[in-house]
Amino acid sequence: EEEQLLERCKAVGERLVTGLKAIQAKHKSIGEVRALGAMIAMELCEDGDLHQPNAALTGQIVAKARDKGLILLSCGTYGNVLRVLVPLTAEDELLDRGLAIIAECFAELA
Repeated sequence: EEEQLLERCKAVGERLVTGLKAIQAKHKSIGEVRALGAMIAMELCEDGDLHQPNAALTGQIVAKARDKGLILLSCGTYGNVLRVLVPLTAEDELLDRGLAIIAECFAELA
């Protein structure tokens, strides 16, 4: 309560989901963006079809993001989900930089 972590969790989650949905609007390979507070997942698939998981693209995004200084996790039954969970103490500018890196990765691999 003293550090207002619940409010920060909600704000971080909203900022990330908004940014990731903007990226999703440009890339059909992002089938779904989902969140629970500040824990975010993006499911990657072939041409927007959630029944066709795209683990290869997920691995490429993880590797490219790592090369740019951003650590993302791949997970999911089919290895096609990108998971984002940032510290609640991360400043908004850092969140925006992470979103920019994710956008760059998708743009470069499109």
